[in-house]
Amino acid sequence: MDIGRVLLGTSTVAALVLAAGFGVAVAPVAELTSDAEGSVCMQLPEGTTTASTWFEATMRNDTDVPVRVRSVRADHLENVRLERLSIAPHPREFAPGLIGTDDGTLPPEYGRVVPVDSGAVVPAHGQVAFVGRITLVDATRTGAVRGFTVTSTGVVGSVREASTAVTFGLAVAQPGSEDDGCARV
Repeated sequence: MDIGRVLLGTSTVAALVLAAGFGVAVAPVAELTSDAEGSVCMQLPEGTTTASTWFEATMRNDTDVPVRVRSVRADHLENVRLERLSIAPHPREFAPGLIGTDDGTLPPEYGRVVPVDSGAVVPAHGQVAFVGRITLVDATRTGAVRGFTVTSTGVVGSVREASTAVTFGLAVAQPGSEDDGCARV
């Protein structure tokens, strides 16, 4: 085997590895951010048997490059089931909040939705909304989903995680109590 070819091949591979490392090091950090914190809670009247509500949370891309969403997950569920978690790429408005309804149909305010692992792209300086439905588990009067983590891919395939601390709660009024249950959420 020719020693010159081996040296040339080794040098080429080393140069490519160094160039890739340099590209990752100087590439701008592309990630989603959120200022949302605190909680939003909906109280349903005493005697409600199917306690559920739809929610919307938002994050923004403050960078000059697009960000691809890889996944969205709830950080903590307390006495609720999370249903139909999706990304709403173009909701009618970006306003975190709750929509209470017994209807299991996606509210029209959210517009078209795609799965959380669909690879939706958040444009530079754009926003993304994720929506879902929470339902109280049997025999509970209060519950909540606390925080969400979004995994995204930015420049040169860099993987980032960003979280929002927003909490969405649901409570059913207790007979004879002035406590609305939301204080415990």
